[in-house]
Amino acid sequence: MTKKRILLMVRIGDVPPEIEAEWNKWYDTEHIPNRLNKPGFLSVRRFKAIEGEYKYLTLYDLNSLDALTSEAYLKLRDWEASLPPDSFEALTPKLPGCARGIYEQIYPEQEDYQIPNTEILFAVGHDVPPDKEEEFNAWYNTEHIPAMKRVPGFVTARRFMVIETQLPPRGGSAFSSPKYVTLYDLESEKVFQSEVFLKERNSPWSSWVRSWYSRRFRIVARRIYPKQ
Repeated sequence: MTKKRILLMVRIGDVPPEIEAEWNKWYDTEHIPNRLNKPGFLSVRRFKAIEGEYKYLTLYDLNSLDALTSEAYLKLRDWEASLPPDSFEALTPKLPGCARGIYEQIYPEQEDYQIPNTEILFAVGHDVPPDKEEEFNAWYNTEHIPAMKRVPGFVTARRFMVIETQLPPRGGSAFSSPKYVTLYDLESEKVFQSEVFLKERNSPWSSWVRSWYSRRFRIVARRIYPKQ
């Protein structure tokens, strides 16, 4: 049986301009490599928003939740916690809007995901009334995603549900996440301007579902790591 993929998603609202260039360099050359060589970390992608509520989005694909409790990873976390308060390791969790969420892939249920060579990511997060979750998932899986797959430029779609965990947050950050997250890999941000997209996104069922779910964030972003 295929294991369900685990996603660690980190959202950051903004970075002070006076440190932004050096912070990005540190993230790509130190922070990410320190994780990619740990057990269970499969891949990392970083994105900078073109539009949306957050400026930066980092996606860590993990083979299981054990990646976040391995001896090697916990040792790294302890070392980072011992660094001076002006280090990027200490500053990053305190950046505006910094939030982490741990998710389990729920769509597709049994399929290995191969990261496409695309630059654009469309990420959206939702909270749903408990008594309507079954209908929300049915709408997303049987109508909405199939409709998006008919839009030229939509390459892949994955859906995730948050995992309740006792893992401690990094100092200053928070586990603040919508229950459901959907990630779309796109060929271009221009797909949102196409007549096909504007037609396919609307239906009576879609209008009904949108009348009662809460959208926590919507981000269209360009990949900055790994670089093309």
